[in-house]
Amino acid sequence: MTLVDLNSLEALSMIFEFWQYLTTPTQIEQAKKMGYLKEAIAMSARADRCQQEWGMHYEKCQQVILQAMTRAVQHRKVLIFGAGSLNDVPLEALSNRFERVMLVDLVFLKSAREKAAKFDNVELIEHDVTESLEWISEGQAMVQAPSTWLDDPHIDLVVSLNLITQLPLIPVRWLLNDYKLSEEAADIVGKQLIFAHVNYLKQFSGEVCLIADRLDIEFDEQGQEVERFDPWWDVEPPKAETTWEWEVVPLGEAGKKWQKNHVGVSFL
Repeated sequence: MTLVDLNSLEALSMIFEFWQYLTTPTQIEQAKKMGYLKEAIAMSARADRCQQEWGMHYEKCQQVILQAMTRAVQHRKVLIFGAGSLNDVPLEALSNRFERVMLVDLVFLKSAREKAAKFDNVELIEHDVTESLEWISEGQAMVQAPSTWLDDPHIDLVVSLNLITQLPLIPVRWLLNDYKLSEEAADIVGKQLIFAHVNYLKQFSGEVCLIADRLDIEFDEQGQEVERFDPWWDVEPPKAETTWEWEVVPLGEAGKKWQKNHVGVSFL
């Protein structure tokens, strides 16, 4: 492939992403205002480019959700936070087993909407799982305790899917860049968002499964470790019963460095 071909592909990709941005419906104001829609489109494009590395991660997530499904005592409703692209959700199996499948995220792209539309008992719900973005988007460093669905006794399985360590990223960046919040104050917001989500999950009466990054490691092109990050912002995560590695940023995807994340599964 020539340089001209590569440039043409990049141009087409940019046009497609811009078209997605213009045509994707969003119910929550902060989805576009704070950059969540833009991030979802970028992540979808990366998933397409990194199918081999991400495919194994998606498969393991689906296997864990199937395992969690068998642990549920009843199968009336299943609630999945961070459903996003639905690539890591065993949608058909859940639809066959549960009376109602509730998939929650801030943004759903067209591809996810098309997948969900094939099942009569699957519902896509656009919702701010932190229930704090309205305040944060206005520069208020406030995090409240989420409560939606806690009063529904028919939810037999809850899954938090590759979500909790992502919760602080955009809000903290927003407060730092747009409202010049101090790094110390922004760090507190990040910790509060993670702590609030764990506490929220623990309040559900049904089976609860948490799938999340536990450690992010960055390498140089020679494979030498450059830096490691705590995606939990120094909040103590629950014990992981199952773990695997995910090459989330392969070499060449973002310059000369690449990143491997350690993923863990907890049943709360």
